[in-house]
Parts: sequence; C-alpha cells; structure tokens
Amino acid sequence: MPVSETEMLWGALVFELGVPTAAIMVMLRAPRLRKFVIVVLGAVTPLLLLYGAVAVAFLLSPSDKGSIFAFYAMWVMSFFAYAAILVGSIALAFVPRPSNLYARFFIGFASAPLSYALLNIVF
Repeated sequence: MPVSETEMLWGALVFELGVPTAAIMVMLRAPRLRKFVIVVLGAVTPLLLLYGAVAVAFLLSPSDKGSIFAFYAMWVMSFFAYAAILVGSIALAFVPRPSNLYARFFIGFASAPLSYALLNIVF
C-alpha cells in the first residue's frame, strides 16, 4: 500500500521533532548519558533553527504560498539530510574527548555540515 503525502509529512515531522525531544528527556533522566546525547542535540540544532525560522515565516504570513509550501515541504524534503546528520552525530558521540558538555555540543553543531557533505559523497 503506498504512503500518502500526509503520512510522509507527519512521519517526518514526528521523527525530526521527536529526536531532540527524546534527547532532552534522556539528558534530564539519565545524567550519565549526557555526554553522548549532547553531541546529537548539537548536531540537529542547525536544522531545528531552520525549522523555527520557516515556522515563524509561516505564522507571520500564513496566506503567502511560498511560506505555506516551505512549511509543509521542509519536513519531508530535509528527512534524508536529517538522518545523515543524525547518523554522523551518533558516531561522533562515541569519541571520548572533549569531556566538557558545552564543547561536545559545539562538536556536534560543527559536525552537521560534515555529515551532510558525506551524504552528498555517498549518494
């Protein structure tokens, strides 16, 4: 049975917002896993900032066709890039240094473009 556009939209939206939500919950409930999860959270932050900017543009002018398209299409169109960034950050989370949480967050943040570039090389 084929998947409809609405199902793809909601699936991507739940996954892409569920990962940072789960990461924050793990950080709050399992302090010993913070050093791993903070790298993942840092890596998905650039995409979350982009999603926030598009959502604000959509809320400020909900009748603009460009804003409507951008808001509803961004989830599905960025799914593979999000997945590549997530895989790269999970691999990077196993590197033990640096141990400072802020430094690990920015390591994850800086790894996002590298993970996306590796996606372009592979595909």
